Amino acid sequence: MQFTVDGHGGLLIILVSILIDRKNEPVGNGTPRIDSLITRRHFSIIFAVKIWIAKDSEISVREQLIAQIRLGIAAGDFGVGEKLPSTREIARRCGVHANTVGTVYRKLVEQQHLEFRKGSGFYVAHTTGTRIEGSRRLDELINSFLEASRGLGFSESEVIKRMTEDRGSKSTDSVMLIEPNEALRDILIHELSAASIPVAVIDVEALAEGRLPGTPLVTAMSNEKPKIEEHLKAGQKCVYLHGRSVAAAMSEEERPSKNKIIAIVSGWEGFLTFARIMLLAAKIDPGNLVVRSTLSEDWERATRFASLIICDSLTAERLDGRTGVRTFRIVSEQSLTELKTELHRISPS
Repeated sequence: MQFTVDGHGGLLIILVSILIDRKNEPVGNGTPRIDSLITRRHFSIIFAVKIWIAKDSEISVREQLIAQIRLGIAAGDFGVGEKLPSTREIARRCGVHANTVGTVYRKLVEQQHLEFRKGSGFYVAHTTGTRIEGSRRLDELINSFLEASRGLGFSESEVIKRMTEDRGSKSTDSVMLIEPNEALRDILIHELSAASIPVAVIDVEALAEGRLPGTPLVTAMSNEKPKIEEHLKAGQKCVYLHGRSVAAAMSEEERPSKNKIIAIVSGWEGFLTFARIMLLAAKIDPGNLVVRSTLSEDWERATRFASLIICDSLTAERLDGRTGVRTFRIVSEQSLTELKTELHRISPS
């Protein structure tokens, strides 16, 4: 099958060209069969996958696209192993940014609905049928469970709260990380895990409501201290993480030559801003800087010719094998040592 795309007002039309090879066979009165009219020709069948994007909706464009593409797969409009239209084509027809479509496709790859083939594009994964059926059965189990809970006099919010408490109770040996910025949180989890510090994630609301197991150790960046201190209960402690010394980190590196291209790459906007400011302060020519978020579809291509790539530890893993990568870790060694010491004190095992 070969896909092309056309559309109007958010309606995505997929043209499927099917090669039919059949013999001419007369029907009754000698009238040619329909397949004889298209023998050894490409016959275009038009069917529609309606993808309507409401940009003023409380549901994000990203979530709308994910839901509708999954629905198209479940309905069989996109068959297993079939290639989806390019991100740019869907973006153009639906009036959204190509990066948004790219993010949607990658999320569907993570969910095992799609698979990416380098140099070719995105295809409906062979595992998607199993995933969709499993998702359907999970929904049935959840609905049955909630119905049974209501029969016992518990509201849905009470059930969710209890389930959250139960999950937390299994993480008594973990440090509870509070960080509202998702991108920074992912980097911190990566750095703490790399330092052999078990970590779980909570929010300030959970801390304030006392939905924590026992008296766990809490950690957060130092700028979160005003939000956290007032909610700590007796016996609870928060180790506030301090950033790594920029001066110390830069002193370990040789100054790049004048005409070298330097790339700054991260999924956290704060890292991009901070690193750019520091390099400009070090008298690096702004014309030699390439700044890219890993959320951008072209970030790897844009950094291809960089002699030096400055990135966070999480991004560094995605650059495995590239030369000139310089990893800048967020958390100072002193903070990691303090966290390990405190964790060992409350949980010697």
